[in-house]
Amino acid sequence: MRNRKAFFSAAITVAVLIAGAVVTAGGPQGTSVSAAAISVPGPPPPPPTSCNVGDFQFSVSSGPSFVNCPVPILGDQCTQIVYHVSGSPEVVLALEGEGVVFVSSSSPTSPATIADPCDGINNFGRGSCHEQAVETSPDDSGDFSITLAGLREPAATSVAIDPDHACRILGIGLEAGPNTNQTTQRTETINFKGCMVEFTRDAATGEVVRARLLPNKDLQCTGPSLTEGGIINPRPVGELQLTLPDGTSLGNGTFGDGYISSGNSSCTTRVIGGRVYTWGTAPCP
Repeated sequence: MRNRKAFFSAAITVAVLIAGAVVTAGGPQGTSVSAAAISVPGPPPPPPTSCNVGDFQFSVSSGPSFVNCPVPILGDQCTQIVYHVSGSPEVVLALEGEGVVFVSSSSPTSPATIADPCDGINNFGRGSCHEQAVETSPDDSGDFSITLAGLREPAATSVAIDPDHACRILGIGLEAGPNTNQTTQRTETINFKGCMVEFTRDAATGEVVRARLLPNKDLQCTGPSLTEGGIINPRPVGELQLTLPDGTSLGNGTFGDGYISSGNSSCTTRVIGGRVYTWGTAPCP
């Protein structure tokens, strides 16, 4: 009987240990069992929106956001991301999900290079068969954009100055599933006399989440409420006043969405969702 009890106690001990618990053997009163702490890994941290490579700093200017695809697949939906790099490197490298259709380049004699999946560029991205390496020249402000076919999920990727000096950053990955819960954005670009503003909207609500005056090396584009990076700081529409040519004020107006010409036709003002955005060629206003 004693041997049978010993065997039974040992069996309990082995079974509980296998289950990941801590066993404390008891005497004639039985066996006490205490549960061991089980560590459950949480979700991975989101990819960073900025990173450094030596003296060069990369950051995400906008996106990933859903946009209309460029030629030759005009009409389909694409996903675009815009990066900014400080330090004025001549060329930069980036890895994005397979399906790259367009990469901006500021060099008229050296268009962007888009490598096939797995190939990489000078060993950057070589063997990564779910991604494509690209090489391009940022514009004068340090921006460059990458566009992929389809509606894509955000993902961690890499940007680099050369194949040996790269850093991890937010990018574009696989196509979005039909039940994705990600917050999506869409962009709309308004051109006023060569001065263009990119409006980024929440795709679900239509609300403007950012308005950015795009650089134009041939025109002095400006606005009264510009902040760093060309971001327009909108004013409440209630601050917009109506004044007759003789100086008579009609007070603050109530405006719906639309355009107002201002500043001797050098500016345009757009009213969206009760906010006022003004830009144009200098002087403006």
